[in-house]
Amino acid sequence: MKFASPFLVLVCWISSWLPTSLDKWPLSLSFVCIFGLCAAFVAQERLKDRRWPAKMLRVLAVLVLISGAFLAILAWSIGTSVDGAITFFYVVGFAGYLHMISRVLTPGQAPDLHFGTGFWVLFLLASWSWVSALGMFVHRGASGNTDGACILVPKPVRYGTELSSIWEMRLPHVATSRTGPTGTIVFDYHAILVAPAHERTEVYNWSKRRMRFEILDTKRNPYLPTLCP
Repeated sequence: MKFASPFLVLVCWISSWLPTSLDKWPLSLSFVCIFGLCAAFVAQERLKDRRWPAKMLRVLAVLVLISGAFLAILAWSIGTSVDGAITFFYVVGFAGYLHMISRVLTPGQAPDLHFGTGFWVLFLLASWSWVSALGMFVHRGASGNTDGACILVPKPVRYGTELSSIWEMRLPHVATSRTGPTGTIVFDYHAILVAPAHERTEVYNWSKRRMRFEILDTKRNPYLPTLCP
């Protein structure tokens, strides 16, 4: 397997979840992932016909996937479905990364287009995150002229933060954390689009499942802002 393709898909996957604040731990984890891929290509020639490193990584990937699935179910049960989905997003990505590394270390593989399951898992996750961000950025689902519209999220107070960059709109980073006493009822929308018009202002809710904005009834949601900050 050639180095360029796995490296590019790894960078795309990292870019799909790397926090906007660029904290120490996410940056360190990103560096470890890139270093691990480079080390796998360096060790590829030295391992030659030894198959146990690749097999161990595949087993580890399966264990990560199984344990992560339980964590996702737990996050879903005590939180919301979005909590479970985002947890599973990270778990599947890390398992896919381990599987891609095992593919690199597998002896006798042909350097063709068959990059393995892990490669395509990372590619699909990165595409999912960035397509969602792009849909939000272009106001997908909103009708009429939305040039003067703004996208608001309930952070740190109720819809007090405006998203202006596509980097802020990636899939794992647009989710409300304000829930009811049991943690299972979401009190806020993940994001809303406020589109001022001549006659009346239209407000849309961002649907993470459909990756589009859907019109809201402002009479049933009188607390939502109708002006952009």
